[in-house]
Amino acid sequence: MKFRLLLAAAALLALPAVWYLLGKRHRFAYWIDRKSDAEVAALATAGWQVDRLEVAPGVELVGLVRPPRSPDARWILFVPGNSTDLLRGFRDVLDGLRGDDDVGLAFWAYRGFEASGGAPDQAALRTDLQLQWRRLRQLGATAARTEIWGYSLGSVLAPHLCAWLCDQGETPRRLVLLATGDDIPIMPFGLFGRLRASERYELDSAVDRVCCPVEIAHGTLDDALPIAGAEAVARRFGARATFHALDGCGHADLWPAARAALWRR
Repeated sequence: MKFRLLLAAAALLALPAVWYLLGKRHRFAYWIDRKSDAEVAALATAGWQVDRLEVAPGVELVGLVRPPRSPDARWILFVPGNSTDLLRGFRDVLDGLRGDDDVGLAFWAYRGFEASGGAPDQAALRTDLQLQWRRLRQLGATAARTEIWGYSLGSVLAPHLCAWLCDQGETPRRLVLLATGDDIPIMPFGLFGRLRASERYELDSAVDRVCCPVEIAHGTLDDALPIAGAEAVARRFGARATFHALDGCGHADLWPAARAALWRR
């Protein structure tokens, strides 16, 4: 009897370690930190507006849009990275990229992130981008004046949107990929996600259908998504792509160098 009790106690003590080790099987997880509507509303300053976009019955994405002053200005649809501070963090990034230029900016928190509804998975996130594009068209953006920028996780989603648009005969101005990779494995969402195989985000199946110019920028010191993966992506795009190696930059500090290399008026 005593032996059985000791065995049961040892099993209970081992459970947290096993749970932790199961999580380590996955390179990345969805880094979600829920935000209240009031916290999101507080971000609607300096020209930014909160936008709510229904992407499925009962599922609404919450995003930020900063319309340009001129109806002829270009737009950037930004596809963000995986972040616990997605809306505030990338609003600040985009303000830094924009500087004083008159450019329209828009991005939405992924399903399950911040105050957005639903749960993230690759297929749903790809489809949501199509509806985000349609929202920009409603706001006056045109394909010829709109760029698609994807960062980190967003960089493997953005090519699928671009490929879909090319299939529809809508060619964006260009596709910009920042801190990208040829394959990003993420722990499936949910309590028991660590028990399942990683969900592998990939862009390879979209590459051949992308019909606009592509620019790729990647930090030489990126240890989250090493530069070799970005170089492989550039080779896959071939002559359509221009590659910018950002010397001395890591995964999250590349923005000033990216602006110098990529920003266009």
